[in-house]
Amino acid sequence: MAIKVMIACGSGIATSAYAAEEIIKIAKGIGVDIDVHKERIQNVMANASNFDICFVTSNFKQDVGTKLVRVDGLISGINEDAVIEDVKAALLEAAAKYNAD
Repeated sequence: MAIKVMIACGSGIATSAYAAEEIIKIAKGIGVDIDVHKERIQNVMANASNFDICFVTSNFKQDVGTKLVRVDGLISGINEDAVIEDVKAALLEAAAKYNAD
């Protein structure tokens, strides 16, 4: 079963599309199947509970009731290695939950 992930940026188009490509590569690299949905950051609060992980490209920090991972480093290159490790950890954690069920 694919892990449902939301990737949110300001417009739900450009930055989230680039982040989605990077997260898809990371997921494939660790053998995790994901189902990606792009959203505007304004929709995170309303829709996050429908996803296993919510990746955001901004400094969004509110509790959304699901795993929230900031991925702006995939865009800027700042702390990119640490962000990649955060993405991997979140994906593997979600995959482990599915495998346990």
